[in-house]
Amino acid sequence: MLFHVARCVGQLAVALVGIVTVAFFLMRAIPGDPALYMLGDFATVEALATLRARLGLDLPVWQQYFVFLFRAVQGDLGTSVVTGQPALTEIWAAVPPSAALAVSGMLVAVVIGVPLGVVAAVRQGSAVDVAVMLVALGGISFPVFWVGLVAILTFSHALGLFPALGASSDAGFWTALHHMVLPAMVLGLSVSAYIARLTRSAMLEVLGVDHIRVARAMGVPERRIVWKLAFRNALIPVLAVIGVTFAWSLGNAILVEAVFSRPGLGSTILKAILARDYQLVQAGVLVLAAAVVLLNTALDLLYGAIDPRLRRS
Repeated sequence: MLFHVARCVGQLAVALVGIVTVAFFLMRAIPGDPALYMLGDFATVEALATLRARLGLDLPVWQQYFVFLFRAVQGDLGTSVVTGQPALTEIWAAVPPSAALAVSGMLVAVVIGVPLGVVAAVRQGSAVDVAVMLVALGGISFPVFWVGLVAILTFSHALGLFPALGASSDAGFWTALHHMVLPAMVLGLSVSAYIARLTRSAMLEVLGVDHIRVARAMGVPERRIVWKLAFRNALIPVLAVIGVTFAWSLGNAILVEAVFSRPGLGSTILKAILARDYQLVQAGVLVLAAAVVLLNTALDLLYGAIDPRLRRS
């Protein structure tokens, strides 16, 4: 078990370094000069050179990279070139609304997707199975921003059930929750399609094994067979797809935030990219990557707890 934990932690560190490295060099491949953005088009050459030196932009890219890694290990992700505030502080301020949206969307996705997948597997070939797969196909096919716009037109403008825009930061709990329902449903529905399809596939595979046939021949109630025997064995691939789709839902949450005008990491990182704010973008990517990789590592450890055979693989 200790070896399994050490391997997961090592994979976590390698993944984080790789993601941050790609983000670092991609940002510097984007045309534009942060110093020119800050000082304006009428800045003098001397002023631009001074600001570049202060920001460390006069160094070769490879030197900038190692300076960034050295400071990141110490917890210093630099200072935003636009606001002058620590980049990590600004990113952490934008995390709560995005995390709340992503978690709410995943709860909706799991509550909808897992039962639908189980029912479709149990009723394989029936009208229920076909209907569930058609709904899942639609959820995969339609872009989340299009679903968001349709939801706004239907539930906000036509029916007036939910607000179309995000709540202000000083809104009360119930007001914020009311504003959260529609974005969470839009995000969750798009993710639930993937969960339903893989849950159905995993359940069909398990329902066809010998010990399930033996349990049915012995007269074990069907409900117990489905939820106690089959679903437990299908849990590992279901957890895997939940982890993968949560990472995907974080990206979709940025689109949902834009559609519903909600504050969060999406708007913060987008503004930083447009402003060539390298430090803020790198901090945002690092926080997002850490969240995704930590979740996948936690799921790997959970797999080992559920199935001891995976610890030795």
